[in-house]
Amino acid sequence: MNNWIDEPTALRLIEALDEGRLDSLFQAAHVDYSERDGFSGTSLTLGLPRDVVTHLLGSVRRAQGLTILAGAWGDYSGWITVSAELVELLHEVDVRANFDYRTATQLPDDVIRHLKNRILIEEVLPLGLTKGDLTPTNENEFTQAKNAARRMLLHGSKPCTDYERWVLRFFDLMQRLPELAAEPLTLERLRELHSFLVLDEAQGGVFRTEPIFNPNVGLSADGEGALPERIASEMNAIATYGTGFQKPFVHPLIKTIIYFYWIRRVQPFVVANGLFARLIAHIYEYQQGYRCLPCTPLTRNASSEWAAAPPDADKSKFDATAFVIKRLGLFLDAYTEAESEIQNATRRHEALNARFGSLDINHRQARILDKALGAPTTVFTIKRHARSWSLAYETARQDFLQLVATGYLEQAKRGRVFEFRLARDAEKRLLPRLPA
Repeated sequence: MNNWIDEPTALRLIEALDEGRLDSLFQAAHVDYSERDGFSGTSLTLGLPRDVVTHLLGSVRRAQGLTILAGAWGDYSGWITVSAELVELLHEVDVRANFDYRTATQLPDDVIRHLKNRILIEEVLPLGLTKGDLTPTNENEFTQAKNAARRMLLHGSKPCTDYERWVLRFFDLMQRLPELAAEPLTLERLRELHSFLVLDEAQGGVFRTEPIFNPNVGLSADGEGALPERIASEMNAIATYGTGFQKPFVHPLIKTIIYFYWIRRVQPFVVANGLFARLIAHIYEYQQGYRCLPCTPLTRNASSEWAAAPPDADKSKFDATAFVIKRLGLFLDAYTEAESEIQNATRRHEALNARFGSLDINHRQARILDKALGAPTTVFTIKRHARSWSLAYETARQDFLQLVATGYLEQAKRGRVFEFRLARDAEKRLLPRLPA
């Protein structure tokens, strides 16, 4: 097909576009996402050469960079209809993609690590609360389970339940995200990553060999899953999708969401398919340069809704646009929240420096005293302080010993653990020296 179009044909094409006479063709192209042999009746009704219209559609689709090929999701065919809302969301997220905690603020490195660690803890807490034995039966159990897991992560203590073990495993993997994202997501790598995730080594990277009989409970919470004999080819297609180049080009955020969706539809493993889907989405997002957040926002703020065909639709082929738009909204919200977190952390850092600057202590010690003065019964430990701030044990220990030496904290020992709390006369000594 020639790359040039003569002037009369170009003018008729522009007129047809302006008058909306090509709308049905664009709509059909978006639904099918495949090259057609020709558009029947085009030359008769519009007076336009068939190859000209084909060329126009192909050019627009390449420019949009959003096309999902039909059948690209293995046994499940879906499409995404390009809309103004979808394009705007992609643009808004991409505008913020260069945001990074380190470049967006003058906060010290350990303050940044402390902030990211706190956000990550809140992101991973819901992850182990999946269908099956780990699901709390009421809101109180849900709150108690999360609080216990939060203490475990903050204190660095050993997990006591399967839920806590899952949370800790995912938390540790997310802290290793730069390392995990260093290798491409080949089929072998996908299986290896699953083995890193699961608690039972014997189940790591092993494809499911039995069909899912009950699509309403347990590991089949996301649907019936692929037939066992189809899992290997589905996983190979998933790997190809991530490591290959699609033509037309597929936006990386779209691919991140499809990764999350596709793995959950296939359910390749006996356990941890949902967590595995999230891990792969996190890794792929990081590989594509979206690195500011400690966790992909498909978790804490995501509703239980996910891509599913309407009840009266063909469940093997459907429009997933609404699902993608919701997930892109979560990405945008996450960046907005990150900016807000940075602003709050900066204000607090500046306020603490202003309040405790006359005491010749570092910013971590200022936080310790601020918390102790606000709640005098608070007990501090070296291990928790070190874990929270990602410090070496000796550095964390010196933070407390220096405050003990100045008389602001007192030290006690319970078993083998040193504990620190506000000294009895510290308020009388400190408050007159501090700004109101």
